[in-house]
Amino acid sequence: MKLEHDLDCPHCKRAFRQKLEEMRPGAIRICPHCEIRIEFTGDDGRKAQRVLDDLQRELQSLFR
Repeated sequence: MKLEHDLDCPHCKRAFRQKLEEMRPGAIRICPHCEIRIEFTGDDGRKAQRVLDDLQRELQSLFR
C-alpha cells in the first residue's frame, strides 16, 4: 500500500498529491501549479510509509 498525501504548495497554496515515501530529506518536488521547487527536510513521510509497509506484511502473513 503506497500512501499519498494532499500537500499544499508553500508558494501558491494550491494542493497536489504527493507520495509519502518520496518525502525524504533532500528530495525535491516541483509544484505542478506554479512550478516552484519544494525541498523536503523532514523524514516523517518515509517513516510513515515504512510503518504501513510493515503492517501490510504482518497482515498478509496472518491471512496466508
